Amino acid sequence: MAKQIILDQLTVVLPAHSVEITVPVTSEDDVLTGSVLYPERLVQLVSAVSEKQAEEPGRWIPDVTATLKNNAKLYIEIKVTHGVERPKAEALDNLMEIDLGDWETDALANTEVLERAVLRMAARCWYRCSLYSNLKKVRQKQAELEAKVSEVLDRRRRREEKELDAAREHQRQREAVRAPYRYDLQNLIDIGTVSGQEAREKLLAANSSKLLLDIPQRFPREFANGRWPKYLSVRVAGDWLFNIDRRVWQTYIYERAIADVPKGHQVSVKPLTDSIIRRFGVVDWAKRLSDLKLETLFATSNRKTPVAEKNVWFLSGEENALIRTPSSVVRSYLDALVAFGLLKRAGPHTYQVET
Repeated sequence: MAKQIILDQLTVVLPAHSVEITVPVTSEDDVLTGSVLYPERLVQLVSAVSEKQAEEPGRWIPDVTATLKNNAKLYIEIKVTHGVERPKAEALDNLMEIDLGDWETDALANTEVLERAVLRMAARCWYRCSLYSNLKKVRQKQAELEAKVSEVLDRRRRREEKELDAAREHQRQREAVRAPYRYDLQNLIDIGTVSGQEAREKLLAANSSKLLLDIPQRFPREFANGRWPKYLSVRVAGDWLFNIDRRVWQTYIYERAIADVPKGHQVSVKPLTDSIIRRFGVVDWAKRLSDLKLETLFATSNRKTPVAEKNVWFLSGEENALIRTPSSVVRSYLDALVAFGLLKRAGPHTYQVET
């Protein structure tokens, strides 16, 4: 009955349709997009037949095959319980569906109601539709997008040039600020190599020879087995920072913070670090870099930045990672003593004697 109404009236409301337009800028993945919306509209049909095999491959038979005034074919399916199957929907161009599934059966028994539903009122949609693809509005929109391609490319070029200029200026400023630290940074990179560390260790050992000979005599219990205790010769990052062999400054910490103090005594990083600096000193160039990093760590502008991200902006990631402060070296050693069971953590900057 629904199909016969279309055949008799030779009119139907077409669903709304949005034509999506894509224009490439530089590639298929770089595009400008636009759309032209055609609302629902009532059309007159030149002719209409039911249950006729479509011309497209696949032997598909739509409910209604109609011809429009521009000789275009229009296929119409009437949905009551089941919609159009996917293979059919993909095969037929200009295929629309009229959905009567939400209408009450009793209501559709009324011929006038059924006619209004089929021709105008019932929900309807397109599956495939090329009826509008070459209409004037679509061609105009296509032309507008194509005209914008050169504008887009020009804007991108100007933005890239601006970004490049900004990058050059940033690099210029970076080099200018780095200049006073160029010698220090080269030393930092050199000492970060295996050969650099070995050379520094040999120099410090030679300069500390008398003190190294004296330590076993002052601590006979610790050296009872004739060997240097592991907890007095711990390799930690930046242990070359002080102007003395690491075994000497580590023994100094052991003597002041562990050997001659009662169990439970609190050891604070800063006073201990200050004492070591006063006693042995710090490599000049390393202290300049350390002060630079500390200035960044405690800068007001960095107050909310996580400590791990508080880097000196004009240094590389590698350079920032290599810079050690005296307190960080001492803290690393105290953490090692925790592992040896001589100390335990009491707070962020304090330790407690365990022996």
